[in-house]
Amino acid sequence: MPRHLKYTEAGVARHKAMDRDALYHGTRYAELILKTGVLFYSDPGQPKVSFTRSPEVAAYFALLERDDDEGRGSVFIFDRQSLERRYKVEANPEVDWHTKTLFHDEAEEEIWANVIDIGNHLIGLVSGPTGCRSHKHKTLNREYRARIEARLRLLERQMTFRR
Repeated sequence: MPRHLKYTEAGVARHKAMDRDALYHGTRYAELILKTGVLFYSDPGQPKVSFTRSPEVAAYFALLERDDDEGRGSVFIFDRQSLERRYKVEANPEVDWHTKTLFHDEAEEEIWANVIDIGNHLIGLVSGPTGCRSHKHKTLNREYRARIEARLRLLERQMTFRR
């Protein structure tokens, strides 16, 4: 029987936003994002960073385990107005249809670029407990970190070239 999951992280994230115009981003890579200060767009995939107006949706994505993640789900809370001053934030009106009559709206908003200097826009962060990870899991996470750090070096070179 289907049941509604309660996401503790969602309630805490909503509370931390304190009625501000917030966007949320659920992730399994919070340490790396904080270390680099960058939310990289998907690669492979569409070159966008996805946010949501719903902390529950962000918590859902934060809880989706991946083979190369850090072992914990986290929800970043961003000031939407601050992001809009630096980036074009676009609402995605598409919904996910489960059946002909049942759909789910992720309340998604997108930025079609890497989001740099996230600390300038960050309201808060909520993290869940760390789970147990296998040796293979840790190895895949190290490989993922190396790919992200290579992307960071490339981004830094591009920004230096533009100056």
